[in-house]
Amino acid sequence: MTGGASLGRNTRAVALGVAVLLGPCQAFAQRVQRDTSIEDLPRPGYEPRTIRAGSFVLMPQVEAGARLDNNILATQSNRRSDVIFLLNPSIEARQDSASAKFRAKAYGGLSRYARTSRENTTEFGASVDYSRAFGSRQSLGTLLSFDRTFERRSDPEAEFARNRRPALINVAAAELEYRYDGPRVGVTANVAATKLDYLPFEDADRDMVTYRASVKGQIRLSERISVFVQPYVARRNPRVKIDRTGVDRTATTYGGLAGVSLAFADRLRGDLGIGVFRSNPGDISLDAFTGIAANGRLTWRPRTRTAISMDVFRGDVATVRIGAIGRIDARSSIRIDQEARHNLILHGMLGLRDIHYRGDFDQDERYVTAEAGARYLLNRHVSVEAIANYSQRTTPDNFNEFRRWQGFLKLILIY
Repeated sequence: MTGGASLGRNTRAVALGVAVLLGPCQAFAQRVQRDTSIEDLPRPGYEPRTIRAGSFVLMPQVEAGARLDNNILATQSNRRSDVIFLLNPSIEARQDSASAKFRAKAYGGLSRYARTSRENTTEFGASVDYSRAFGSRQSLGTLLSFDRTFERRSDPEAEFARNRRPALINVAAAELEYRYDGPRVGVTANVAATKLDYLPFEDADRDMVTYRASVKGQIRLSERISVFVQPYVARRNPRVKIDRTGVDRTATTYGGLAGVSLAFADRLRGDLGIGVFRSNPGDISLDAFTGIAANGRLTWRPRTRTAISMDVFRGDVATVRIGAIGRIDARSSIRIDQEARHNLILHGMLGLRDIHYRGDFDQDERYVTAEAGARYLLNRHVSVEAIANYSQRTTPDNFNEFRRWQGFLKLILIY
């Protein structure tokens, strides 16, 4: 991805925080090569410059802006609004050869509230991604990352008092992936581990290490259509085996997906798999659970400068909520990206999410999210972006419901 688009996506990914990293344990974090996004399409005269340092290409970037939030504490009553000032620097280094690719990224993120200073946060992180091809059909890749993030008040797992500062979290991840792309048969094997460390002492029993492994076997029926099967396993080991409610939250999830992959040139690409999972809790007093699993993403390009993306997911995911021994997520979303002019990019998104907790904390949470935004490139060095976002959570417990909207205005500086 280009420097001009990378930080925006990086900061949005980190803004999802723990929800992403605790999310689909069976999503196996595969580093699938996506089609070129609308933001990254060639735009003569607007290409960001790069810095050469020997064989490396460096791409520095800075985002500065403000966010207006009408419900910063994500509460149903006594809403509090504020303006948050943002500063997000980043740098990416690349090195490519005929058989190897290297990526290294580092970023920082400062959020400062105009009136509610206890909500101020500082984030940072770095990642290294290396892949190497062996011949024309085999490759091996590895990814290492570290993020200092925090628990958002709107996160499904958030459970802290209004007068308490957001909990800081260290997230470390490692991944190894092997790929074989034969003329008719393909195999992808992936192993990964994620360590979640809440820094506050009172949250020690929410710390967790998750291990994941999967093997995907694929057969090409034609140049455009393939079918696949993908068994997987995930193991969750909490740092404190018995949490403050007396429950052993150790668990192992087994599952498998079967589905189809489509590659109709640039028009329709992606894959969709459906299967089952079985979650086996470590606590002998708890029952195992079997459910439907689904995972997929399809992108339709009716025109070169238009992309419509659809995502679906359902499965058993990790949870650090006290009193819950499991969590089933069901998510779906649709997003439209459109280049209205060569230097004006628009997007819109609608997402639905249902979360069901199992255990002593047994309830459903439902989310609706809508977003619209525009990015205008002034030149190859400067662009501005405006985003409006609405989110809503409904629960059987009205105290945990909230509605809020946010408005973002950002200035993006690219070397």
